[in-house]
Amino acid sequence: MERRQQDTNPLEIDQVAIVVRDMEKAVRQLCSLWNVGPFQIREIELTDAMVHGKQTRVRLKVALAQAGPVELELIEPGEGENIYWEFLRATGEGVHHFGVHVSDIQSELARFKKRGIEVLQSGNTPHHSLAYMDTEGIAGVIVELMQRKQSPA
Repeated sequence: MERRQQDTNPLEIDQVAIVVRDMEKAVRQLCSLWNVGPFQIREIELTDAMVHGKQTRVRLKVALAQAGPVELELIEPGEGENIYWEFLRATGEGVHHFGVHVSDIQSELARFKKRGIEVLQSGNTPHHSLAYMDTEGIAGVIVELMQRKQSPA
């Protein structure tokens, strides 16, 4: 079988994110079940977030830990309407998205748009530009594009 030439690099999943209702409980359970950790827990505020094309403020609590070569991210949604709350209401706790690092988020957004895939939510943290793509109908899960910001010289 011949492989078709693609206009992108092969997919490398850098992160698996799970949406939870109670961060502390989830951390305890995962540490006990899989001996994962230590987790770095922090609160994040996206003041410039866009959710379904509307600007809003999103607050959330995240816990990050390495699970082999993949970063495990737990997300407890906070203030603001966002795709994490939508997920909890629709399906309950569980795997929400796979995160992939990209070198040029704007070109990736254009590539997705050309294929008819829209942005569900986007925003910036001090270290990353983020865009969650509407890939659930295609891949069964949302894909988060993450571009590291350059450190000021």
